[in-house]
Parts: sequence; C-alpha cells; structure tokens
Amino acid sequence: MDVWIDDILYTTGMVLFGAAVALLLSVVSSMLILQESWLSIRRRVVEQDSASYGVLTGALFAAVCALVGVANRQSITPVWDPTLAERVTFMLAWVIYGQIVSFVLLYVVNLILFGLTPGRLKEELTRDQNTSVAAVCGLTYLGVSLLVVFRIF
Repeated sequence: MDVWIDDILYTTGMVLFGAAVALLLSVVSSMLILQESWLSIRRRVVEQDSASYGVLTGALFAAVCALVGVANRQSITPVWDPTLAERVTFMLAWVIYGQIVSFVLLYVVNLILFGLTPGRLKEELTRDQNTSVAAVCGLTYLGVSLLVVFRIF
C-alpha cells in the first residue's frame, strides 16, 4: 500500500511540475508568435473575447503538455533508472527541442500552405484576429509537437 501511495505522490509531483513547465513555455511561445506581452494577450483573451488568441494559446499549452508528458515518460526505462536531476534535464532538453522545432515549422507550414510570411501571420493573428489562422497555427504547433513526441516515445 505504501508503494502505491508513493507512486501516486511521485506521479502527481511530476504532473504538477510538467504542467508548470508547459504553462511557462506555452506563455513564452505565445508571446514570441504574437510578439506581444502576456498582459496584452491575456487582455485579448479575457476582456476582448478574441477567439484567435484563445485558440492559439490553448493549442500551444496542449502541445507543450504532450511534449512534457512523453519526455517525462520516456525517461523511465528498464535500462535507465535516472535520478531526479537526470530526469528533469532529459525532459527539459526534449521539451525545448520540441518547442524550437514546432516554432520554426509553424512559420514554414503557414508560408507553404497559405503564403503567410511571419509579419503577415502576426497581422492575421493580432489585427485581423483571424480565428482560422489561429487554429492552423495552434494545431500545427500541436501536430509538430506530437511528431516529436512519437519520435522520442
């Protein structure tokens, strides 16, 4: 019974840590993509009911959660029994890698599919509040994150 409780507590701790990492990295990613402060993004989502900002930030959080979850899971293997520091380092390395690849491919996919340059993409998201473009951006980010997830899993 004690082992079971220890497993639940340890897993809960790793999930909370992973959610904190995902929250931080999704906020940074949103700020980089939209080129705005988090306060401005938050205002658009909460006060101005901007669906494009909401879709984008929500999908980015889901994508980073997928990266964190699988990187955390992958660090548990019968061959490798990592220390907490090794596990956190492994997880952060894969999450940061996934973030960079997803960020770059977000722009590449939008350029190829829709001819949207980074400047035009920002304009569609911020000025025009184009929910379709926001959905494509967020889901592209999620899709690339899942590719990374399945590669490391």
